[in-house]
Amino acid sequence: MRELERAVRVSLAGITYHVRVLEAAGKVVGISDGHYRRFFLSTLVLVGESRRLNEEDRKLLAECRRPASLAIILNLAVDGPLRHRDLEVRLGRTKGTLSFHLSRLMNLGIVSRAPVSSAEGYAVANLSRVLSLLVTFSASLSDRVDAFANLWLSLGRREPPPRQNPRP
Repeated sequence: MRELERAVRVSLAGITYHVRVLEAAGKVVGISDGHYRRFFLSTLVLVGESRRLNEEDRKLLAECRRPASLAIILNLAVDGPLRHRDLEVRLGRTKGTLSFHLSRLMNLGIVSRAPVSSAEGYAVANLSRVLSLLVTFSASLSDRVDAFANLWLSLGRREPPPRQNPRP
């Protein structure tokens, strides 16, 4: 709602009122993750698949607004399956932070456990669905991803370009 407040320059109270009216009318669908509430048009259609966004799609897109979750998803989509330690090193996150986000992603069915060599790792559960959504909505996620992810998503490629330094 704060993003809407900034974009349309209406008070947060005004945005709250109008979003509630739209939600009650079935024009938008709200998804809550316990911390944030994200909103989607109820009639949003995935053009390439000729189907409306479903609950799982909305949850995936809402989770992708979390930079750490999106980074995990992108790394697993491009180079997965990966071990916990590999993700820690790649993302520069602590073991606890990474475990928190992996747990969220597993509970949502976005990530699943997968064998990696002789150890256990993680992979994207439904890679084709995730890639389709990420490529389709890459423009709306662009403020949450680094140069690597922007380039990869805009091209819709399965192989990563050379890594660049993240934005400061």
